[in-house]
Amino acid sequence: MNRLKKVTVFSFIILILLGVMGCNSILDRIISREGRNDLDTDNKQDEKYINPEIQISEVDVTLYFKHYLVDYLVPEKRKAQKGKQSIEYVIVNEILKGPMQVERVAIMPSNVKVMDVTRKGDTVFVNLSEEFTQDIDLTALPGMDRLPEEQKPNVLAKMKQLSIYSIVNSLTELDGVNRVKILVNNRSLTYDEIGAELIASELPNVDVDAPVMAITRNKGSILSPADAIREVFTALNEGPDWNRIDAFLTRVNPDGSERPSIEELQKSYTAYVSALEFQDDFIEGEEIKPDGEAFVAVTYAIRYANGKKESREGDLFRVINEEGIWKLKLPGFFESNAE
Repeated sequence: MNRLKKVTVFSFIILILLGVMGCNSILDRIISREGRNDLDTDNKQDEKYINPEIQISEVDVTLYFKHYLVDYLVPEKRKAQKGKQSIEYVIVNEILKGPMQVERVAIMPSNVKVMDVTRKGDTVFVNLSEEFTQDIDLTALPGMDRLPEEQKPNVLAKMKQLSIYSIVNSLTELDGVNRVKILVNNRSLTYDEIGAELIASELPNVDVDAPVMAITRNKGSILSPADAIREVFTALNEGPDWNRIDAFLTRVNPDGSERPSIEELQKSYTAYVSALEFQDDFIEGEEIKPDGEAFVAVTYAIRYANGKKESREGDLFRVINEEGIWKLKLPGFFESNAE
């Protein structure tokens, strides 16, 4: 009988132990399941609070617009907002917005829209709306509102050429971009259809009725230090045109003092100088320095009001880059007097 009691007690203890162990296992599974549920809930909450808005960043771009007085492009550096669009798309869109700095004007047909901009290798494909085939509105450009009718076809062709190069030169500022192909409504138009006859004339063996090829950067359309000097010299002998002269002279003298007003310069120049004499190739060369200055060698002659003439060979002019536009430091002949 004692033996039976012992067996019964022993069996009862074993059952208790097994029950406890089983409960712990079940409890562990419950805790584990609850932990996973909590983790899933946290993950879902994290997903729920992920910001769905597209992140906007600022990018530095260099855009080219027409100089407000002469037929050259000048750069404008600005910060643009970039979302999911490519940097190439942003650049074209910013061009269509027009310039933000002074001395620049938009050079684009009215109501042009960007349909798509893609890049393949070193070529950017710019797809514009049908309005791009239209003429530039000359009445919106300074000095062209009273243009004679016979001059309008040539001027319109020049303006369309500049509008195309404003896109091409802006996009080729990007690393690795060498060419730009312009499409209109997903179609490759001819030079004649797009109004790019002048660009076709620059290319060897290209007909105006051929489809427009990918266009490379055109350095000659961008105002250079030599161009700024040529504008001043030409304007001095045409009228003189003091508005154009004023636009291409720096506001500060070489010694750092403020430049005299254009009215004062007009008085001193006309009192002493009768004319400048120079040939078509009077500019001998230019050197652009990294610090934003340039030196241009010029050969010309000064004919003074008293009849005397002074020849200048290889005269060195300093040209300063003022906010993207090359301007001439005040030449000495504005205040010189012949003996």
